[in-house]
Amino acid sequence: MMDLQDRLGRIAGQAVPATSAQIEADLARGRRALRRRRTLQRAGASVFAVAALTAVVAYGAADHSAGGAAPPSAAGSRAVVATDLVAYTGTQPKGFTIDKVPAGWEIQGVDAFALTIAPVDASDKDPNVFTGKIAVMLQSTDDKSTPAGAAVQVGDNPGVLATAQGTDHGKNLWVKEPDGGYLLVQIWDAGGWSQDKIVEFGAGIHVQPGAKRGVG
Repeated sequence: MMDLQDRLGRIAGQAVPATSAQIEADLARGRRALRRRRTLQRAGASVFAVAALTAVVAYGAADHSAGGAAPPSAAGSRAVVATDLVAYTGTQPKGFTIDKVPAGWEIQGVDAFALTIAPVDASDKDPNVFTGKIAVMLQSTDDKSTPAGAAVQVGDNPGVLATAQGTDHGKNLWVKEPDGGYLLVQIWDAGGWSQDKIVEFGAGIHVQPGAKRGVG
């Protein structure tokens, strides 16, 4: 046994202490993994923030599919119906106020950190689960990155439009705020939304003083 250990020791060579750069890289990877895990727990399996951004999405001029998933046709293709925005006439939530909602949708829940909008007949009534819904929140305090995607103008503010991994045809609209951070509007299923509709919807969302940024 000792002979085997000696041989292994000679093969491995002398232990070399990790450099400060290697230690910092390991810590950075751990922090990123922790942020991704917290995001998944908070979003109910959806993926937000920079880890959620993938390739730039190009949109056509026409609308295509409804907000919720539709049953497949006989040929197996996905039925498509254009999304229609209507004026929001209900009580305005604290933290985030809105001008318009998709027809047949309602505010399902809101707190200082997130606003959830869902179909009136949504089977999942938990506002902390974003599957099949629209989620509005501010960029995390730990996320200092600049979102990547297609540049758009959202009202008076510049924005970025990108796909969202882990969603059903999802889109992320990032809108730059006066403090330099971003407002995030995630549409879980944006198959029926044209680029103009997404921008119009995002321009009608207003951050109020009570809104808070999440951590992680």
